[in-house]
Formats: sequence, structure tokens, C-alpha cells
Amino acid sequence: MYARSVRSTVLVALGIALGLGAGCNSSGGSGGADAGAAIQDAATELKEPVGLISAYLPYLLRPADDKEKYTPKRRPDLEKATICSANEIRHAANQARQKIGPAGLKDLEAALLAVATDCTDASEPEAADKCNAAVQKLDAELKKTADANPSAKIPRIGPEAITEDAKKRITPFLKAKGPSAAEKAYVVKRADAAASEDDVIAACQAAAEEADKAAKAFDKADEPIRLIAVTRKMSMDSQCGALTATGNLEKDVKDCRKKPKTIECKLACSKAKQRIEDGLPAAAFTPLEKDVADICKE
Repeated sequence: MYARSVRSTVLVALGIALGLGAGCNSSGGSGGADAGAAIQDAATELKEPVGLISAYLPYLLRPADDKEKYTPKRRPDLEKATICSANEIRHAANQARQKIGPAGLKDLEAALLAVATDCTDASEPEAADKCNAAVQKLDAELKKTADANPSAKIPRIGPEAITEDAKKRITPFLKAKGPSAAEKAYVVKRADAAASEDDVIAACQAAAEEADKAAKAFDKADEPIRLIAVTRKMSMDSQCGALTATGNLEKDVKDCRKKPKTIECKLACSKAKQRIEDGLPAAAFTPLEKDVADICKE
């Protein structure tokens, strides 16, 4: 009697267990469907943040003209633009991370968190490179997620991901940082050995006027944008000042041909040597090197 009771209890328990098992399997199927819907939702939530990251990413890296021989060593305008780009990327990554949580994409969330961490106030080239590296790892994780979920339209980092909204949001940044057509023309003129000093100075002044217009246009803008425009103007004014000062220095050195031993000429030669060591501001001033070698002899 006791044995039959035990067998009955075991059978009932087994039946309950099997019933629960069937229920879990059924729920698992529904959970799979729910998970698929969550992935689709995540893909939708990622679209705009990834578009914004893609739009700002090119401005993390140094422009080609920044490596040109006559580019100023200090570029505060570029630093401000880099910081702004990095912070916009950070904000977009944070936004995306917070919205895709229900999809359970832990690795992708971790990659987004890394971008948010590594892209905070990245002004120096090394920090910008670290931010860029985090974004590249994020893109690799996006690819991995897309490969695992082919039916979901998971966006990837790149120009094709830039949405119309991202283009609209980045427009003030691009206008504030430039360069304008006049600034581009100045950069070309600055490197042209055939250009006269007066032509280079005139090109610089035209570029400075465009930068001044931008600074005025964004005077009431959000602080990051305003700072970019203001430092751009300051940078152009500084470059034009360096051109004029180098031209005056060149004249002073030439005037020393007949009186190289005077205190005034020794001072002029010292300043000219320092200018050459620091870097000439334009190719038009290359003759200063020969003049210093010929005139400024100890």
C-alpha cells in the first residue's frame, strides 16, 4: 500500500515536471519571438545614434593640411572641434546604450560604454586616437550583431549610416569650424613658393574675414559651437599676424647688410633665427633662410 502511494506521488510529480517542461518550451518559443522583436527595436534605436557617430567621426582625426609644412604648430580651433566631435560621439553612444538594454546585447552595450568612456573631452591626438579605436571596436561589434541577426537592420559605422537628422544636427558645427572657401584658398597660397608675400597676406586676411563672420554668426550659439567659431577667428588672426611680423623681420634682416654688427641687427638676426627654427609661416618667406645665412654671421 505504501509502495503504491509512493509510485503515485512520483508519477504525479513527474507529470507536473513534464507539464512545466512543456510550458517552458512553449514560453521559450515565445521568448525567442520576443527576443527577435527586441533586436528589431534595438536596430531602430541604433539608427540615429550610429548616424550621428558616423557624422562626427571624421572630425576626430587631423585634417590633411594639418601635416602641411606651414601649418601652425598650435591649433586651438582644431582642438575645440575635436573635443566637440568626441563629446557628441560620447553622447550618442550613451544614448544608444540606454535604449537597447531590453535586447540583451551585452557585448554591444559594453562596446557602447567603451566609446562613451574613451571619447570624453578628447582634445589631444592620442586621446582622439583612443576614441577612434573605441568606435572601430564598436563597429566590429555591430557587424557581429548584424551577422548573428540577419533579419534585423543593424546599422554600421560609416558614411552610409549618416541620416538626414544627423546631417541637420552637425550643420552648425561644420559652419562654425570651417574652413570657408577663402580659408581653403589661403592654405593653398600659403604653400605656394611662387606666391608673393603680399598675396599670401591678402589671402590670409580674406580668410580671417570669413572666420570673423562665423564668430559673429555663432556668438549666441551653444558654448561648444561658439568656442569653435571664436578660436577659429583667433587662429586666423594669429596666422595673419605671423605673416606680417615675418615680413617686417625679413626687411630688418636685409637692412642689416651694411651694419650687421649693431645691437639692432644682432636682435633682428636672433629673432629671424628663432622664427626659422619655429617654422616659417608660408613658403613665400623661404628667402629669409638664405638672408640669415648670408647676413647674420657671428
